[in-house]
Amino acid sequence: MQQLSEDEFDSRFTVVPDPVTGDTIRSSDQGLDRDSRNLWTIVEGDDGNNLYAVSGWHYVNRIGYILTEEAWEEESEAVWCEFGEAEDEASPDNA
Repeated sequence: MQQLSEDEFDSRFTVVPDPVTGDTIRSSDQGLDRDSRNLWTIVEGDDGNNLYAVSGWHYVNRIGYILTEEAWEEESEAVWCEFGEAEDEASPDNA
């Protein structure tokens, strides 16, 4: 399986927003072709800190689906969103 960084994914693929809602991530697979090479599943990583775009239709840890203008050629996994540790904005000096 090919591994892509978030930047590599963004430079190779153009995400198609849902024409009805305008959302990037679609919460349902209704009306989507599960065999499409333009379909990606957004999944939560096991550590809960990252989201990944995995080529094709998947169910485990699924957040939703995206479609891209460009088709994927081989099974791929890309970092979709990296979450840093949340910083507490309230400090004792500002309280």
